[in-house]
Amino acid sequence: SSPHASSSSSSSTGYGFIAATNRRRCHASRAVSTPSSSPRAATAASAAAPPRSAYVHLPFCRSRCYYCDFAVSVVGSSARAADAPARAYAAALIREIRATASHAHAHAHAPLETIFFGGGTPSLVPADVIAEIIDALRDAFGLASACEVSAEMDPGTFDEEKLRAFMRAGVNRVSLGVQSFDDDVLKLAGRSHDAREVERAIEMMSTCAVPRWSADLISGLPGVNAGTWRTSLERVIAAGADHVSVYDLQVEAGTAFYRWYGEDATGKDAKEGLPSEDESADMFRDASATLGAAGYEHYEVSSYAKPGARCKHNQIYWQNASWYGFGMSATSHVNGERVARPRKMGEYYAYVDALERGENTGAISTGGDASDALFEHIMLRLRTSDGMNLDKVTERFGEQATREIDDAVAPFLGEYARYETSAEDGSRILRLNDPEGFLVSTEILSTLLSQMKSLASDDDGEDA
Repeated sequence: SSPHASSSSSSSTGYGFIAATNRRRCHASRAVSTPSSSPRAATAASAAAPPRSAYVHLPFCRSRCYYCDFAVSVVGSSARAADAPARAYAAALIREIRATASHAHAHAHAPLETIFFGGGTPSLVPADVIAEIIDALRDAFGLASACEVSAEMDPGTFDEEKLRAFMRAGVNRVSLGVQSFDDDVLKLAGRSHDAREVERAIEMMSTCAVPRWSADLISGLPGVNAGTWRTSLERVIAAGADHVSVYDLQVEAGTAFYRWYGEDATGKDAKEGLPSEDESADMFRDASATLGAAGYEHYEVSSYAKPGARCKHNQIYWQNASWYGFGMSATSHVNGERVARPRKMGEYYAYVDALERGENTGAISTGGDASDALFEHIMLRLRTSDGMNLDKVTERFGEQATREIDDAVAPFLGEYARYETSAEDGSRILRLNDPEGFLVSTEILSTLLSQMKSLASDDDGEDA
């Protein structure tokens, strides 16, 4: 699932970007935002611009995977089990879209350029419901002519007829939840599909001529070793995936995996079998080398794409731009504010009722003071192959911030990071090296946080 949902998503080995920024931002959640008077408190223009993207959370799953801590609604494995609850949920979701639009239209708005259906398992939802939601978004905000419409789909949850119906509804990009091509690994992870269903789903991507499709793989699952990992990489390459997302398992509190493999696992519940940190790092290196040799661009720490096939929607997050969020647990980023919707169905329905009354009961996170804005900018830009434009850092945050970045990253230059000059305008770009720089990026971020005075929060030193 994507980083717009209110949960901790998997991230590749050793960098913990999302966790780092969440820890950094935790003090900034409050009901009202008062901008700092500091010159370096400028808000990114992209964050203030009208949203051109929408994330839609569809929470229904046949079962909960052992590693999952996302907001999901388990419906069981019987045929069409999600149909009735999905229709009821979609009715509330469409109400939320319309209520949001009624408020948004008092301000500037723009046609949507990307829509992402995440979950959950969106492929469990009837195709006509997907069409209704897309129609509601079109009516509310408009859709650009080349709008990218992505849907997460799991093997075993759809057939050719349903896939074609999704495409007729407007879906033109599929994110396929493969995770592994090994039956034992899939079983140990609690996935509801097997390798045969993975192969069938991949075959349908070709048979139905899906314009773009991506495969998700997880390297840190129990039972994964160098051999099974290489097999999965080679299989997605042979299958012709346009895009590959490569994650390393994050063991989250409250999951079955945490009970079995977490730091507090004891007694009969404790299990062994997760790859070591070194093994996971080697798998990350192998993904970089294998996919790179096959022509995939490693454009973000967890993301690889054939030329021209980057996920347009996810780049909205790395650019810290604006997006709408709809549905249970979805987070939006509009006018510099992040609003997280409730994670429980009943509470989400109450949220929609309140929204229609002109109230906003979501949890608001403002991003905090200027130091938080700078840290978030660094974190998001360094996770991409495009890197961080230091001239733009100077424009937005001042020369002192840029000097502090230069001083803090100096020990990492060479093996882990490098400076380059933009061919477009001659500006200085700081990039992390692939793969070694990405692997130590948590350490780089920690070094920046500890050494940069510009990252000292305005709240630092104040009593809680």
